[in-house]
Amino acid sequence: MTPWAALSHAWGGSIGQAAVGRAPEDFLVSEQIGFAADGEGPHLLVEIRKRRLSTAAAMTALADHWSVDRRGMGYAGRKDRDAVTRQWLTVPWPVNSALPPAGPVPLRDADAALTVLSRRRHRRKLRVGALTGNRFWLCLRDVDADPRRLHQRFGCIARAGVPNYFGPQRFGRGAENLSRGLAWLRGGAPPHNRSDRGMLLSAVRSGCFNHLLSARVADGDWAQVRGIDEVFVLDGRGSLFTASDGDQPGLEHRLAGLRIHGTGPLPGRPRAGLSMPPTLAAREAGWLAAMDDVIAAMAEKGVEAGRRALRLVPAAMTWWPVAEGTWWLGFGLPAGGFATTVLREAVDWPEPGSAAQEHV
Repeated sequence: MTPWAALSHAWGGSIGQAAVGRAPEDFLVSEQIGFAADGEGPHLLVEIRKRRLSTAAAMTALADHWSVDRRGMGYAGRKDRDAVTRQWLTVPWPVNSALPPAGPVPLRDADAALTVLSRRRHRRKLRVGALTGNRFWLCLRDVDADPRRLHQRFGCIARAGVPNYFGPQRFGRGAENLSRGLAWLRGGAPPHNRSDRGMLLSAVRSGCFNHLLSARVADGDWAQVRGIDEVFVLDGRGSLFTASDGDQPGLEHRLAGLRIHGTGPLPGRPRAGLSMPPTLAAREAGWLAAMDDVIAAMAEKGVEAGRRALRLVPAAMTWWPVAEGTWWLGFGLPAGGFATTVLREAVDWPEPGSAAQEHV
């Protein structure tokens, strides 16, 4: 399994170093859900802003403050602790009760902060994954890179995207979740609970995907049409399709226009209704041959196979220097995208921390 640091780079490797997420205010995230509150119902759709709080801690603090059942609350995605983030929650609230006040929520930790920005009635509990993406604003400090080359590299990323790797935080500190997951699936100690089980399975599937994508980046065909032997996904929609004879010129045009992307496997039990080109299936099986036993174990545990785009394209990407050695970088990513996969194509940074976390 290819470790994060050894994954292939698409655009020639990083061109310098920077400090990322040195303070919470250096890493700003805004969650996009793509819909408005219903205006009625037994829940509240609540937007919060938090600092130095995990999503779980923020939900517990709000539940205590408003005296509601924490188990009845919902969220669309986990957001970083060591950052300033805006995200959406749902809170169960009696239909005939007045709305609770917005504003700051008292916390015991003086270094943390939680503010209710808005709340409105909603019919349904928010489910994990019910978001369209996230907008990031990152401050890069102590940048040691040629400014001209950095401008060029950010421009290349904005135009052509980056390999859609899962970030290192998916695998736990020191890739511990990946190691535990592999050991469990090969007969070792089982997970502690249901949540731990899902986390370990996710780490292993993500590691398989990264390994295969790294091989395709090294081969140079991660963002190209290789004959018709590919399963594609429509950008921003998740709809999968396979190519037919004679489609290659049109596919190349759509791929160059960032309207479609090739895909790679998230291993598990074979998925019904998806036709895999035989040559692609054989290539992918060859790249993942060393993981055959682990993939079989995941299938036995009911994990269903999926596909993930090979390319990640930042939306409305902007970048600007604000002082010598300090830059701001802004971009949007779809659900499931990692800010670390964008950053690694431009700069290295010591020990990526939780501030470049996943936003599902």
